[in-house]
Amino acid sequence: MIRELEALGFNNIVVVNDGSTDATSNINDQFPGVMVLDHIVNLGPGASTMTGIEYCVSKGASYIATIDADHQNQPADLLTLLDKLIVRDVDLVIGSRFLQQNEIPFQRLVYNWVGNVVSYIKTGLAVSDSQSGIKIMTRSFAKKLTIDHNGFEFCIDIIKKAKLNSADVEEAPVAVVYTKETLAKGQNFANGVMMMGKLFNPFSQKA
Repeated sequence: MIRELEALGFNNIVVVNDGSTDATSNINDQFPGVMVLDHIVNLGPGASTMTGIEYCVSKGASYIATIDADHQNQPADLLTLLDKLIVRDVDLVIGSRFLQQNEIPFQRLVYNWVGNVVSYIKTGLAVSDSQSGIKIMTRSFAKKLTIDHNGFEFCIDIIKKAKLNSADVEEAPVAVVYTKETLAKGQNFANGVMMMGKLFNPFSQKA
């Protein structure tokens, strides 16, 4: 992932190591230009995304992109998202797996459909891929963004905050590649149930 990003001209790469016990924290031994931010313990994808965004804002980034490290998404698609962000003069562009032809397992289709329904109920903003991990945003939107959920529900939380901040949001088609490894991670039934519970918890101020 890092090699491909650097080959495409991305020079300011931030890796958030969410409590991994492998060699992730030593990535900059091989890639000196990469900044690694370590969580001492595993906090979840939402917390990791917020850590990365806050760091980029602190360093004066004009645009901030997010992409999962499992290579499910293709780094080259970030250029498409950036181009749309600039040309359309919007605040946030979400990469959608469903705006072009992709081979998507049935279970992921179901998870995303449910996620889209939940996202619309919670935010009032209709998107085709509410669970997308590949996004790009402007600095002004990133400065206003606070992700209140540490788990996979953070994707819907970002959409909610975009709606609350009257941000202009668009989608752009992206490719997706599923492997045995990527299917073993990410959303599953158990995560989906927990996500629903957190988002609709009447006692949570974050819901």
